[in-house]
Amino acid sequence: MKIDLEPIIAAAKTANPQLPEDYRDEGTGLLFCGKCHTPKEKNVKLYGDERIVPVMCRCASEKYEAEEAARREAERQRRIERRRENCFGCGSRKASFTFDTDDGGDPQTMKLAKGYVERFEDMKARGKGLLFLGGTGTGKTFTACCIANALLDKGYSVRVATFAEIAAKLQGNWDKEEVYKELARYDLLVLDDLGAERETSYMDEVVFTVVDTRSAARKPMLVTTNLSVEDFTGGPLAKSRIYSRLYEMCLPVAVNGRDRRRERMMAETAADMAMLLNAGGD
Repeated sequence: MKIDLEPIIAAAKTANPQLPEDYRDEGTGLLFCGKCHTPKEKNVKLYGDERIVPVMCRCASEKYEAEEAARREAERQRRIERRRENCFGCGSRKASFTFDTDDGGDPQTMKLAKGYVERFEDMKARGKGLLFLGGTGTGKTFTACCIANALLDKGYSVRVATFAEIAAKLQGNWDKEEVYKELARYDLLVLDDLGAERETSYMDEVVFTVVDTRSAARKPMLVTTNLSVEDFTGGPLAKSRIYSRLYEMCLPVAVNGRDRRRERMMAETAADMAMLLNAGGD
């Protein structure tokens, strides 16, 4: 059965119309582009008949390929932004934590974090993560989120959460197993502020199950905590099994940067005091 080619040919001519600068080749009689001087028509045999059909000239083809590349890149960026919103939650300040916004206060930790991003395929295959230990405000969460954002830009799936957020989701979900399975699906799971959750046997079980599920799936984690090395090596049995599993899965990283949170608070306080003192004149 013959296919009616006329609508197809007409559509091709509409998409690649003849322009005033185009011309006919004296030898073949085919239409050529006046810009790139390549054919806009071609002789082909269709069902035993020879027909002249429109084709894209070089500049039209290059324009089409550029537009397609731009469309694919825009779609890629939309996918990344959807993943970023899912990773951090809508409006989270953590979504702005990137290597480009680092203040240079802890170059050694930043170098290690960038190395983790660069070698993530290898670390992912081994299920190996990082355990950031250090005091309040030293940049643990910032560093972990820099890694998360860099990997999101590379197309990986990442989720940042606290154990308190996970516990709240478990309480509101009758299928608790599905919550744990979802956390195991991400290429990287960032667990922020371990040790800040409530001290209960239930929370110990939540923490262990999350860690154990990731371990069983051989998926890496980044964990931040204010706990010390001594906290990890001692303590009750419930804690010990959690910390032991974390040490199996994560490389411990001591973050010794200055307390940026305190510095920022003091700077903001000074600015607010100055504003109030200068308000209203004498």
